[in-house]
Amino acid sequence: MAKQKKEKVEVVQEADFVEEKNVASERGGLKKSTIVIGALLMGAAAVWGVIGYQSMSQNTGKSILGKYFQGEKKGQVVATIDGDNIYLADIKNVAEQIPQLAELPFDMIYPQLLQKYITKEIVYRSAQDSDIQNDPHVQIALKEARDTILSKAYLEKRISELATPEKLKELYQAEVKNMERQDEVHARHILVRTEKEARDVLVQLEAGADFKMLADTKSLDAENGNGGDLGYFQKNMMIPEFGEAVFALKKGQLSKPIKTPFGWHIVLVEDRRLAAPPAFEDVQEQLRQLFVERNIQNILHQEEVKHNVKVLVPTLRQPKDAAEAIKGIQSAVLDETGAKETMSDSMEPTEKSVAEDVSVPTDVSENIETQEGNVQ
Repeated sequence: MAKQKKEKVEVVQEADFVEEKNVASERGGLKKSTIVIGALLMGAAAVWGVIGYQSMSQNTGKSILGKYFQGEKKGQVVATIDGDNIYLADIKNVAEQIPQLAELPFDMIYPQLLQKYITKEIVYRSAQDSDIQNDPHVQIALKEARDTILSKAYLEKRISELATPEKLKELYQAEVKNMERQDEVHARHILVRTEKEARDVLVQLEAGADFKMLADTKSLDAENGNGGDLGYFQKNMMIPEFGEAVFALKKGQLSKPIKTPFGWHIVLVEDRRLAAPPAFEDVQEQLRQLFVERNIQNILHQEEVKHNVKVLVPTLRQPKDAAEAIKGIQSAVLDETGAKETMSDSMEPTEKSVAEDVSVPTDVSENIETQEGNVQ
């Protein structure tokens, strides 16, 4: 455990916040230094401002609106920069935004988080004092960050107005009504090492011995002192060989010896029932997520209507499938080859006829040879 904690602390020391890495996208021709400084500027806003729509539903229960409009008390001052206070609550907010740190004691990670906060703040202040904010690329990045923050805050506000406790309870009732409730049993068991021991226990139980007493005296987990009580459980919660055997029993029935990797079991089924649905309080956050999933498209459609959106080019013609394109090329090549062969075939007779047409008659040939002989 100490090793794991050390590793997690090292992660805090080495890694920059995720928001810093993702806010600004690279653009062609933009200098690396401009990108880095622009990311820092945006990161300062993003880390403390943009929790993101998904993080609205995390277990912390804090949202963009909640964080800034609920008037949190700052509490203890832990550092100052240019005379301005840094509060302990600011550092705790940093920790809450990094899920990997949830299991670590806050006092263990506090020094690293404080230094991270200070580093980010002083770089941000230096950036404000410089002329970097007038860089066109930085201005574009800042506008994108501002637009993102406002959009997410507005969507959260709309969802909060719709996802009232009453609406969530209505959704809960509808989901419970349609829920397929699983069968579950309440059972006790006695675990021993060998099959012979299990059969001896079964003989005693069938003779009238008290199950709880034997469980507390003979079971390998007798130190629990609970009479072998396993409580209520569903079939898929147990290893297959145990679950199959137990769920084949009726209420009040004893099992035959059941072999598992843990040993041999004798099981008594005390009760069977349909599993109760989860309490509303236990699934409230999941219900809110479900509500969002089912209503977000309707909300966005209303926004489109409100702003008179008109899509002038709904689709673009898609390029041919690669296989069809290749097939087309092959066909074109074959057509061209065939055309050449046809032309060649048509040319052969023509060449032959021309040769025949210009052939020298025999008598003319003989006269030429005679003339050549006379000259010599």
